[in-house]
Amino acid sequence: MTPQSFGSQLRKLREGRRVTLEMIEKRTKVSVSLLRSLENGGCEGWPGGIYSRGYIRAYAEAIGVDADHVLAAFVECYPAFAPAPAVEPAPEVDELPPAFERLKEIVAGWFRAAAAAPAKLEELTGLAEHRLTDEHQWKGAQANERVVE
Repeated sequence: MTPQSFGSQLRKLREGRRVTLEMIEKRTKVSVSLLRSLENGGCEGWPGGIYSRGYIRAYAEAIGVDADHVLAAFVECYPAFAPAPAVEPAPEVDELPPAFERLKEIVAGWFRAAAAAPAKLEELTGLAEHRLTDEHQWKGAQANERVVE
């Protein structure tokens, strides 16, 4: 597909849906002159990279066509204006920094504490019940002593 045929197809799709360049400009905030240059097969004055990709996506959505399909065709016709986003590989790490090792130890401790929490809670609940029972018996004994006196 050539840039001219790409632009011509976009124009036909837009006109078939009775959408004007002014309507697209209002919706997308992309100037009519840039849209017209696209439909004429040239991208003079267009910004590069992510901006041109955004303009094409917005144009396609404004005329009601599949934005991904139009964007793929644009990248094919204008590779200089829409390079694929660069993805840098993660650097290989042979050894983790000491701070990271310490962080792993702290997090592992949290998990151990969280795992032990239900048993500890049960133990504390049992102690509380035992204390309440002892205190109740002690208060009951005091009350009995007062009655006897």
